Amino acid sequence: MPEHTYIDFDLLIEPGDGGRYRARVLNSPVGETRPVSVTMPFSDLELENFLLRVGRPRREATRGEGSPEASAVREFGGRLFDAVFRDQLRTALAGSIDRVEAQENTGLRVRLRLADCPDLAELPWEYLYDRDARRFLALSQWTPVVRYLEMSNPIRPLAVTPPLRVLMMAASPTDFPPLDGMAEWTKVRDALGGLQQAGRVQLDRVPTGTLANLRAVLRDGDYHVFHFIGHGRYDEGAQDGVLALEGPHGRAQLVSGADLGALLHDERSIRLALLNSCEGARGGLTDPYSGTAQSLVYQGIPAVVAMQFEITDTAAITFARSLYEAVAAGYPLDAAMAEARNAVREQPNPVEWATPVLYLRAPDGRIFDLPAPKAPLPPPPAPPEPSEPPAPSEPSEPSEPSAPSEPPPPSEPGAPARNGRHRGVVAEPHPAHRRAVLIAVAAAVAVAGVTVGAVLISNGGSSNGGASSPSSSVSAPPAAPGPGLPQGAPLPDTTLVAPLMVDNQADLYLLDTVSGGDAAPLVTSGANDVAPLISADRRSVVYARSTGGGGYELHTVATDGSGDRLLFDPAAAGCATFTRPAWNAAAPQQLAVPCSAGDRVQVRVMNLQGTTLRTLDPGIAHVDDVTISPDGTKIAYWGADTARNDGGRLFSLPTDGSGSAVPLTEQAGDADPVWSPNGDMIVFRRRTPDGWSRICVMNADGSGEQSLTQGPWIEQDPTWSPDGAWIAFKSNRNGRLPGDQVWVMDRSGNGLRQLGHSVAGTAEAPAWGHR
Repeated sequence: MPEHTYIDFDLLIEPGDGGRYRARVLNSPVGETRPVSVTMPFSDLELENFLLRVGRPRREATRGEGSPEASAVREFGGRLFDAVFRDQLRTALAGSIDRVEAQENTGLRVRLRLADCPDLAELPWEYLYDRDARRFLALSQWTPVVRYLEMSNPIRPLAVTPPLRVLMMAASPTDFPPLDGMAEWTKVRDALGGLQQAGRVQLDRVPTGTLANLRAVLRDGDYHVFHFIGHGRYDEGAQDGVLALEGPHGRAQLVSGADLGALLHDERSIRLALLNSCEGARGGLTDPYSGTAQSLVYQGIPAVVAMQFEITDTAAITFARSLYEAVAAGYPLDAAMAEARNAVREQPNPVEWATPVLYLRAPDGRIFDLPAPKAPLPPPPAPPEPSEPPAPSEPSEPSEPSAPSEPPPPSEPGAPARNGRHRGVVAEPHPAHRRAVLIAVAAAVAVAGVTVGAVLISNGGSSNGGASSPSSSVSAPPAAPGPGLPQGAPLPDTTLVAPLMVDNQADLYLLDTVSGGDAAPLVTSGANDVAPLISADRRSVVYARSTGGGGYELHTVATDGSGDRLLFDPAAAGCATFTRPAWNAAAPQQLAVPCSAGDRVQVRVMNLQGTTLRTLDPGIAHVDDVTISPDGTKIAYWGADTARNDGGRLFSLPTDGSGSAVPLTEQAGDADPVWSPNGDMIVFRRRTPDGWSRICVMNADGSGEQSLTQGPWIEQDPTWSPDGAWIAFKSNRNGRLPGDQVWVMDRSGNGLRQLGHSVAGTAEAPAWGHR
């Protein structure tokens, strides 16, 4: 990578007489110029038609250089260039370019100063096109175009020890058009896979779209980039841009650019904000610092990238990947912008490369001081295919979970100690062994024949997603279990296992929470197969198979459907029958199993060979639905004094048998508890007095109960996504279809949507993880 040095070409445009403007060069390699009278070459109608033409991105996969849009962009950019760069201004620009080209690795930074005429900020200056040279200025890293907002306090580069830490937030309020934030999160994460694997970028995610969660994450972690996905607009009354975050009940909470800027201002490590929202770059006609991006700059953020038009997912993902790659490689931000613009244009996409606008207040364009990479990156993945907008009937997104992580590279001496796992943040680790398999579920099944060792390896638990005060965490990789467990390729974190009814029989299927497409079969036997669990490394599944007469035995199968066999002999284990077990992520050779023994149900801690390691006293006669905390120290379950299947009270019990059961709830209709992946919360089902049931959450100690669903439905069997940001459950709320269906929502109860699949009903509890 060449070392970039820039000399500024400061172009000031200010109001003139009779609706005209004056333009002059304040500073350049060849000096200043006198003012030149400028008339904008477009009528209001022409400008409106052009903005409509390029500001509503089409969904076609490619738009070549010969397309009408490409011609319109060149014509617009050429007319704008000719109108401004005339007489001595054109001479100054040409002379300045000649001067810097004579110097090694030196470029000309064209800084637009539009503060005196904010009405001109509406124009897409990024399309400036030099017809003589036959090139767009902004597409060259040697002639970047930036919108410069001068402030009194200086900006100095922040010394950063890799990785560059990016915090992403997606918000989709229920009263705004739905956004598929999960898909965008997935695409950005996968696009940055090579950077993360190389230790140059770390991508984390705010678990929900609420301001409270954002504040909690920022309080506990140092980030360099804030990346927002969501809705935005310009508020004429407030003379400021607003972003639509999610309020406490899922509806929009409008946060002004000034308020967001004040929050980010206190995070001294944040030097760049990227706003993928509508009208993020739009400002008022009188105040140069109105608008979301401008307000963030005014509040002290050195650089803000915002969208001046709507942008397609494909262009947004490509732009973000290339921008972060260049910044992580040590490019000044304006040069990184040129690299990212060209990446979009090379899709090919000759229009949307100019949609991102850079507002800069760092005089030299350097906001980070990053060391150059020591090794080349692996080639980036192919750009994601553009997709149609989600149907109106699908209210929202789940955000893409993250996979179990490898330890981050050690910090440089003197760097702050960090491992990327902050309270309330979904950490995105280095995906070294991920995504060699499919996003589509059917492809997951198609990898039959993949063989790995017979030893189940755990990566040390799930990443911390969710609320702000975890009670425990897994700090070291757990021990490996015994041999013989069938294994396949790791299931993507977007995939869950659900028992679905087919011809009046429950079989196990894989469902993809991103595509929502047809289910793919995993186990189809002649018996009812229910109660699945996924191992911590997502390579194996344990489930219960009916034996007739109401009994069940535990089976295991690889994630590609191979190796299905009996886990261990129930008779040898000393149990009349088993009900749904839980897998210990901290010691994945162990299961907690409710075991019928006489007139009581015991809770046994067993190894994968069926040996009982200890028998625990649950303090009540009948228990079911056990779940193990992520650190392996506690088991939660529901229990009742008499045999029943409609729930009881929830309890917690030490796994090592060192203490007695502690009640977590006092109602008689609670069931299906599942510990969140970072141990801070428990999700469960509560029966209502009128006979319905709803999904609820509470803190791990039983406090802070909250209903996530409401309504005259039966909803039960919740399961957490591996990152703790999303909850899947079964519900009969869709009365048009037979049986229950699988639904997904975020951990606050927002973004609710049904998973589509071609099989009629859900027989039993879905599993997104290991309980």
